[in-house]
Amino acid sequence: MTTHSFLRGLAAVGLFSAAIVLAGCAKPTPPLVKAAAPDVIVETPTVRGVTDYDDFTGHTEGYRVVDVRPEVTGRLKRVFFKDGDFVTAGAPLFEIEDERFRAAVKRAEADLEKAKADILNWKAQILLAKAELTRAEKAAGLSATAQTDVDKARATLDVNVAQLAAAQASKDSATAALDNANILLSYTQISAQYTGRISKRMVDPGNIVKENETVLTRLVVLDPIYVSFDIDERTVIWFRKQIAAGRLTSSRDSALHVQVGLADEEGYAAGFEALLTFADNQLDLNTGTLRFRAEMRNPSLQFGPLPGLVGAAAAIGAEQKGLKLLSPGMFVRVRLPVGKEHPGLLIREEALGSDQGLRFVYVLNEKDEAVYRRVKLGPQEGRLRVIDEGIVATDRVIVSGLQRVRAGTKVNPKMSGPKTVGSGQNGLTASASAADTK
Repeated sequence: MTTHSFLRGLAAVGLFSAAIVLAGCAKPTPPLVKAAAPDVIVETPTVRGVTDYDDFTGHTEGYRVVDVRPEVTGRLKRVFFKDGDFVTAGAPLFEIEDERFRAAVKRAEADLEKAKADILNWKAQILLAKAELTRAEKAAGLSATAQTDVDKARATLDVNVAQLAAAQASKDSATAALDNANILLSYTQISAQYTGRISKRMVDPGNIVKENETVLTRLVVLDPIYVSFDIDERTVIWFRKQIAAGRLTSSRDSALHVQVGLADEEGYAAGFEALLTFADNQLDLNTGTLRFRAEMRNPSLQFGPLPGLVGAAAAIGAEQKGLKLLSPGMFVRVRLPVGKEHPGLLIREEALGSDQGLRFVYVLNEKDEAVYRRVKLGPQEGRLRVIDEGIVATDRVIVSGLQRVRAGTKVNPKMSGPKTVGSGQNGLTASASAADTK
């Protein structure tokens, strides 16, 4: 054995001995400490009457939309409004140069006066012809040769009667011509047909405008206002089958209101409602949808917390200036009731978990252990969600602390404080989310 081999053996023996000594001195591993049960907040479901709804996307439309066009051809003389003004029915909008129309009125008046004079003249001629006929007839009684004078007098009378009839017809024609001339003259003054908001002027003074062709501006009636939305073919068929089965009521039989939500709102807390007034008679072949339309009041602009008199004056001013909340073409959400009120169970939205697209909740058993429950979602109402299947009214549902809970986990439950319940229309309804109900 070499010296190097001997030294390596001694080193190995020393390391082995040191390991034995260290192993003898090591402390035993302490037992695992059982984790404390996590704290969770639980609630029992809220029970109340709910109404199922379906949600649709819609837009606002003007109640009346009028393209203002001239009814006579001429040179535009004046514009009486500022672009975007609120105008009342009968307010002047445009003036067209009227010189030639006034001349036409005077010519028609002259023709009418001439016709009246002709009538008087022929009436006088008839009286004279009658007198001549009477004298001729008396003379004819004394002499047989005077019969020719009788015939001439009678013919003259007939001619005069015919001329009077022609004069009467000329008078009627002149009267109609005068009426028409006055109408054309009135068309040189263009007024607002409705009360509403005017657009900008499309033509400036000095330009020639053409009868029934040139668009001068557009007038839109803002109050009331329409809300239009489209319903797909399958949903339309479902609605009609429900109506046929007596589970739904047709809007033709009773008034049906829809809720309207604006673009800056998440729900329908503002309380806007519209009355369903129209359903189209055929589906759009391009989209496969049927157009529906509802009518609602367009609220005036509401001002913030102003002092009483100032706030009242501001509100009156807004009403007088036609300052409305909604304009045609705005995006809205429409919530259509699809059933009658029925009892429902509601829980907080944050109590819901998602498992590969399936929704679930954790409820507690009698041992305060979390139990996994799949649920079928129903309508949504603010922060609350109606649960159609999966829980009962007495279940204790975990609404806070879900991230610390697994199925079978024992927890330390704490009941939440007074419930804050979102409210729908009249505080009695919940609303359906199209994403979860279809």
